[in-house]
Amino acid sequence: MPPSSRTSLKRLNTNSLCNHVIVISAENVQETVRATHRDFLRFKLPDQTVSSNWKSVISLRKAGIPSNALSVPDFSTNSGNSKDGNNNAALPFANPFKDMQVPNALKSWQTPPPPAVEVASSPLLEAKAPECGLVRLQAGDGRPTIVAFLRHTGCPFAEKTFLELRRVANKYPDIHCVAISHASKAATDKWVSAIGGAWAVRVVLDEGREVYACWGLGVSTTYHLLNPWTQMAARRLGTNENIWGREVDPSANRWQVGGCWAIDEMGFLKWGAANNTADSIPDLAEACKVLGFK
Repeated sequence: MPPSSRTSLKRLNTNSLCNHVIVISAENVQETVRATHRDFLRFKLPDQTVSSNWKSVISLRKAGIPSNALSVPDFSTNSGNSKDGNNNAALPFANPFKDMQVPNALKSWQTPPPPAVEVASSPLLEAKAPECGLVRLQAGDGRPTIVAFLRHTGCPFAEKTFLELRRVANKYPDIHCVAISHASKAATDKWVSAIGGAWAVRVVLDEGREVYACWGLGVSTTYHLLNPWTQMAARRLGTNENIWGREVDPSANRWQVGGCWAIDEMGFLKWGAANNTADSIPDLAEACKVLGFK
């Protein structure tokens, strides 16, 4: 066979092979598309299959379960369109804490509402004693004053402070001693009676904690109240002096900061400060010395 004929035959075979390969590839693609389309048409989701649904319903009824027990709740509806106007209408579960009431024993642990006046900065020594509204803490008869702001009725450290203040008032009649409580009158009277009475101490009620705020006494921190040294001091006070914590009335609050100051006969602060921690007990003997009583 001449070389030219062999070349023409090679070209013919090559072209035929290419055309054959192209035709086969196109047929394969078309068949694959058809098969995929047929499989897609045969495919149905479980909730769209009638026989599957009926089998599920029959099985649930045999087990005594309603057919809609396993249905997923619809959250797509607007809760504002509910008949009762409840914004929680679309929620699958009711709020278990909706009607829950805090026990009285725990109310003293709640954060107290803010006082009617803004909490001032702590008063400075040698400055005039703060004045708050109609509450006058000084005696007005020329006597110096020691004023103790109690943390709350039922606090063992407040009880120790009150007992020391009562001792000073009995020992030094020329010192006007004042104790301030933010609990209700009934709770304060009950607490004072339980620890032996007020004697010569004047008890002032400040349920709104306005006087506390004027003297810079606000709400304490968690460390102020619950630090380990305070807990050990409470244990030590109970063991050594049998002064334990008493029942705390709901009108009192454990987060209130206490403090104690001494005011001379001219109305100037001579001694005192706010409590650093809940277990702080003022040194009233030192306060008496500053006021000139030995």
